[in-house]
Amino acid sequence: MKKFSGLIAAVLLLAGCTNAEAQPQAAQKFDRFQTVAMEDATLLQSGEHKHSCPECGMNLPMFYKTNHAATSNGVVKQYCSIHCLVKDKSINKNDVRDMKVVAVDTLRFIPVEQATYVVGSDVKGTMSRLSKYAFEGRMSAQRFAMEHQGKIMSFDEAYAYALKDFQ
Repeated sequence: MKKFSGLIAAVLLLAGCTNAEAQPQAAQKFDRFQTVAMEDATLLQSGEHKHSCPECGMNLPMFYKTNHAATSNGVVKQYCSIHCLVKDKSINKNDVRDMKVVAVDTLRFIPVEQATYVVGSDVKGTMSRLSKYAFEGRMSAQRFAMEHQGKIMSFDEAYAYALKDFQ
């Protein structure tokens, strides 16, 4: 009976070894819309905690499609969301400049002024009940809004909505 139990344990152990890391990238399925594979994420900050949001500690690749970045008090920071950017700038009152956002349609960082945001879609957001996703192309944002609802707006308008989280 001990040998049989040991055999079952070995089989279960081997079955557990087939994880997502062993699967090809195309075959990986992520639970969150915001998530990308580690190798597809651009990390702009450096140091031991470069994979984590400096405001809340969340994993940046896990929430990559809502990432924002800026220079805050002379240091490049990458945030998991517009919520954490707003916290650093408006709540903590840090000198935040050169703000960028990951565009959902290209997965590249672009200046926030060039982004078209979709606010309030049915796709879950990050750090807020009201989702805020940015797109490089206005047409991409319109397609996303048609499929997932939400309102098209500028960065300043999306920022104002994110600021309401702190009231």
